[in-house]
Amino acid sequence: MKALRRGPWKVVGWLLVPLLVGTVCVVAYPRVRAGPQNVSAVELLPAEVTDPTSVRRALDGLPAETPFAAFTALKGERLIARWGQVDLPINTHSVRKSLLSGLYGIAVQKGLIRLNQTLEELGIDDAKAPLTQVEKHATVKDLLMARSGIYLEAAGEVKGMKDGRPQRGSHAPGSYFYYNNWDFNVLGVIFERQTGMSIGQALFEWLATPLGMKTFRPEHVIYEQPRYSEHRQFVIFMSAEDLARFGALYAHQGRWGGQQLIPAAWIAESTASLSRATGQWPFDAYGYLWWVDQDDGVVWADGWGGQFMIVDARNDVTVVSRTDTGRSLLQMGLFMALGQDGSRKDHQQLHHWMVQATTPRLGAQ
Repeated sequence: MKALRRGPWKVVGWLLVPLLVGTVCVVAYPRVRAGPQNVSAVELLPAEVTDPTSVRRALDGLPAETPFAAFTALKGERLIARWGQVDLPINTHSVRKSLLSGLYGIAVQKGLIRLNQTLEELGIDDAKAPLTQVEKHATVKDLLMARSGIYLEAAGEVKGMKDGRPQRGSHAPGSYFYYNNWDFNVLGVIFERQTGMSIGQALFEWLATPLGMKTFRPEHVIYEQPRYSEHRQFVIFMSAEDLARFGALYAHQGRWGGQQLIPAAWIAESTASLSRATGQWPFDAYGYLWWVDQDDGVVWADGWGGQFMIVDARNDVTVVSRTDTGRSLLQMGLFMALGQDGSRKDHQQLHHWMVQATTPRLGAQ
């Protein structure tokens, strides 16, 4: 309602811009629908809750304006709590990167991708802004760590990424961390070329099916092709509950239902503190497409608009909060004009309550 105090014409302007953009672009950005549950879907069993008061506090204790549309928390492979539209496919935004990291762990184990391969060896360039010879020496590992040294305009960048982009050629590959969508988009291209699978197919076959995900399907990965880069952005839609299953896999060193889906060594390597991160509270480090909070001893997947997942391996707790930014460009434009981002602090508090809710009580047998 704050927008109404800015005057009726400004409100009309805010509405017209996304409407016009959505009308032009919605054909290229298909609407994602939930549809029926997957044949392989499996219901989650309830976890043992030792402190129901903490669950009630999580339900009632956040500020009324907190915009989370869906919440899911797991203890191991069991459900602590959930509310909202937990089965609705929501744009993961930058959480897509952590999902891709999991796929890379499987592809590396299968021998389909080698981390020391350079862009030159892989035949990667950018027709819209050709790479220099130095830039072509960046490796797959450099891209996973956001250390490519390649500073080109890329699809999906927010204003802060554009404004803070280093000068081209200012850092050699592997020497400097900069959260860089060019790296992340090209990792998607490399994955699909080297495996012969789309990201949606791989997620569905390698992870969604064995994890018993309810609504994720291959067509929930769509693509955006910018005019200024050869490399398109992959966009992943996934529900809160399905995403929590993926997170719990990381809390269990890559195991789910007795199966080793992602190598334990990859889980450890990809969530290690490989690069120092500043100005990104509560994160202080970055791994392979995962944010690290060393103070709490957890890792985060974090996306624009309020897409949050905390994986707490020490307490075997996974917590997912989602804000619905829309399933079409039209809806996303309206969210950008009138919506409210979710809060990392609120999500962090939810994580602490879920740990309290499942911590064994002293003296319990």
